[in-house]
Amino acid sequence: MSRIEKILKSWQQRPVSVPKNQVLSVLDRYGFDIEKKSGSHIIVRHSGLINKSGFGINGEFTIPVKGGQSVKGFYLKRILEAIAILEEVK
Repeated sequence: MSRIEKILKSWQQRPVSVPKNQVLSVLDRYGFDIEKKSGSHIIVRHSGLINKSGFGINGEFTIPVKGGQSVKGFYLKRILEAIAILEEVK
């Protein structure tokens, strides 16, 4: 099992929060375009999410970052949903 697969499995256990760098690693692995890495939000998009329910017209969504350092577990669910959609399209 790869490092990314282990991370995704741990996310399914609904952690309270995870480091922002861990989230960025997973997003990078799945080919997301990351628009903003600093500040209180990360804006990501992926062409595989265009016209998918719950995502922006350009396949984008926003991930709030708590204190500039971590992402709450609630938002990890959104990332897992996006990855599931991308895996179906393959």
